[in-house]
Amino acid sequence: MINKETKICILGGGWSNEREISLKSSNDVYSCLRKNNHNVIYYDMVSDSASKLEIFLKENSVELVFNLIHGEGGEDGTVQSYLDSFGIAYCGSGTESSKISFNKYQTKRIWSDNNLCTPDYEIYHSQSYDYFKEKYGTSFFIKDTCSGSSNNIFLIRDSSDYDDFINKFDSDREYMIEQKIIADEYTAAIVHEHIFPIIRITPGNIFYDYDAKYRSDLTKFTFPEIEQETRDILNNTIRKAYDVIGCSCWGRLDFFIKGKKIILLEINTIPGMTDHSLVPKAAKEKGISYYQLILKILDING
Repeated sequence: MINKETKICILGGGWSNEREISLKSSNDVYSCLRKNNHNVIYYDMVSDSASKLEIFLKENSVELVFNLIHGEGGEDGTVQSYLDSFGIAYCGSGTESSKISFNKYQTKRIWSDNNLCTPDYEIYHSQSYDYFKEKYGTSFFIKDTCSGSSNNIFLIRDSSDYDDFINKFDSDREYMIEQKIIADEYTAAIVHEHIFPIIRITPGNIFYDYDAKYRSDLTKFTFPEIEQETRDILNNTIRKAYDVIGCSCWGRLDFFIKGKKIILLEINTIPGMTDHSLVPKAAKEKGISYYQLILKILDING
């Protein structure tokens, strides 16, 4: 059980394309804890250096780390493996589950193997546009398997969109084809097995891309009424989807609801934590303040 004397380090920044969002999340959490008189320090991990991180944490006698580095490095098991090797406690999913959940393709494989529904998918291997059109229809997605915050997502609606993707293709990245689902998109926050109120996402753009997520004033977030039968199916599906990946402590699951069918999209083990992010929104709907939410996440024993 944490108290105000527990030496906490907030990790932020990182070196991925999600650095800007991570800085905002981590600084908001740090400021809140400091305002409430916690024994808290901040570390901006600007580069992938385990030795620098270890020196900082041990010189400052850190007891607990709240890792808020989004994207590669922070969310893919790298930082988690460093903290494991240092013997320093942290809140959030462990090394292996972080590694799996950060990879959209690996996550979907495990879900499929456990009879959980997810849009049809396959790894991109330079297949032709005609092949994809025949298999997935005239509209489908191409996604970077290991990029968050809706970065590197391409909506393919015709051959010119496909040609645009080819021109931007990065051979150092792995891409996945994903079936486009026509249904409302939702998200659910989980904190220590508690599922927070479900949020329906109505994007201001064609789909919920980076711009719709972080820049658009037109994207709407609402708390829908869901009938009990669907809610029961939903809660069971969310818990199973979370557990089969091995996730723990907290996270956020994105999915579609089509009739009574739950179609899983992806899981996020380090969601945004600005005061306007989706997990804090869901907590507020449940009557949990931003500060109370932080304390619940930091309680690594739940």
